[in-house]
Amino acid sequence: MKNSIKLTLIAMVVLAAVSCKEPQRSSANVVQVTSFDMDEYSIEAYFQDGILFAPMLSWDDVCFYYSSSDDVNKGFRGGFRVSVLNANDDTSEEQALITSADPAGGAEGSRGYAVFSQTYSMPESSITYKLTSFYSAIVTAYGCEVCNTLYNKRLADEGKILEGDYLKVKAEFFNGTTLLGSLEKYLIDYVSGAELKMDNEWTAWNMVTDSGTTGSSFSGFDSVLITVESSGSRIDPAFCLDNYSIRLSVEY
Repeated sequence: MKNSIKLTLIAMVVLAAVSCKEPQRSSANVVQVTSFDMDEYSIEAYFQDGILFAPMLSWDDVCFYYSSSDDVNKGFRGGFRVSVLNANDDTSEEQALITSADPAGGAEGSRGYAVFSQTYSMPESSITYKLTSFYSAIVTAYGCEVCNTLYNKRLADEGKILEGDYLKVKAEFFNGTTLLGSLEKYLIDYVSGAELKMDNEWTAWNMVTDSGTTGSSFSGFDSVLITVESSGSRIDPAFCLDNYSIRLSVEY
């Protein structure tokens, strides 16, 4: 009887020691690219007049894109929308505001892409990352592809973009409320006395080299705030974005 009790106590001590030991964790480094593409069924089911938006959209359950809106495809006031409109279509002036200037539509011939519009009413963050399912996680921005809207391209074709005009995209990287750094890219740049420069085809925005760091850009952030600044009232403060790429380093 005494031996039985002794063995039971030893087993309980061993079990307690095992359960207190730090669990073995695994790590992974993955590159996630949001292409904003959808199949024909999804386009038919969720898009209205070639556009899809909501207060929050995600393609991978990690990276979330925001708009200021009331519901799915209702009450848009600013931020991200997803478009499948094509510049080769018979596009009205209103549709041109949410159409890529590149005749192919999305980058690398894809159909879907995002359109970001700066308005009077914007969400607090443009992109956030859901990292709570990991023991630890670090996000590093690689880059994306950007393009002007068809609306702004038509302004240039009509001679309505003048010397001194510009359109500038700014991305600010935050950890909580702490600003880690920011990057800027001009999609329209008409310096006085120089040639007009416009990104009317998909152009790579390499956030690694633009950040001035070696081997990585700003890392350790959990949200990105995007803003668009343009000159005058002629240029629409909007741009198109595709193939947004991050590196996700996690322990789980």
